[in-house]
Amino acid sequence: MIMCLLFMYVNPSINEGSYKLVLVNNRDETYDRPTKPAHFWSTKVLGGMDNEKGREGGTWLGVEERGKVACLLNIFQPKDSFFRNCAGRGFLVVDFLLGTESGLDYMENIFKSGTLYNPFHLVTIEPNSTSYDAAVYSSQQKVWKALEPGFHGFGNCPVDKPFKKVVKGEKHFKGIVEKYGKIEDEELLINELFSMMQDQEENFPDQQLLEQGKGHPTSFIKGLSSIWVSCASVRYGTRTTTVILVDHKDRIFYKERTMKEPVDTENTEWQISEYSFKRKGNDS
Repeated sequence: MIMCLLFMYVNPSINEGSYKLVLVNNRDETYDRPTKPAHFWSTKVLGGMDNEKGREGGTWLGVEERGKVACLLNIFQPKDSFFRNCAGRGFLVVDFLLGTESGLDYMENIFKSGTLYNPFHLVTIEPNSTSYDAAVYSSQQKVWKALEPGFHGFGNCPVDKPFKKVVKGEKHFKGIVEKYGKIEDEELLINELFSMMQDQEENFPDQQLLEQGKGHPTSFIKGLSSIWVSCASVRYGTRTTTVILVDHKDRIFYKERTMKEPVDTENTEWQISEYSFKRKGNDS
């Protein structure tokens, strides 16, 4: 069960010194699930990699050297509603990044394939002539749609029924980007984004979270209500935070902060992976 948060800004009006894309993501997962830190794969995908037996090679977030980005967010389900024999969802990100289809065409083909997955959102982001096109596929509602430029927040909940922490986080994210969203403030922007994703304040009670979490212990659901999740008693929580920036000259910046394995919650060690490169296929 992966719980994640994604906040992103797609800039509709690109100016000198501005960003086309600002994105920050938290990945929540069991502390014992083997995962490789962010790195460039041989396929030219940059991202962390799931190393769970039977799921090796999938990911929750990645960027391809031509500038395509994709993020997977699973939908929190009532206890005993998770199906064990479904297809792995992490490959949905990889297949989009390595393919040639637009986000919307790719989502339509996922629907038409009839493959059985546990519920998820898939967010795709792909460069256009001036900025980025973004889209989201919600498997429970069997709906895929383009997203307008601007600010967006996604969690492990229906898009139209956000958890309180999604609403809170999107507002905070918007304020940070409006204040520091220029290349001259890049270090401040990155630091502020990492800081906001470490917010451990509980946003509880949350009726939507309680509804989706039927059958789970209230203490666990309460722990999930914060932006930074820490449920040490069941060895589950936020393991990784990632920031992705694309500036007006198509420089892609990627920074990941992740727990070193084996995860020791009493003495957590962190690994930082940082990359900066020019988007391939664009000489502007």
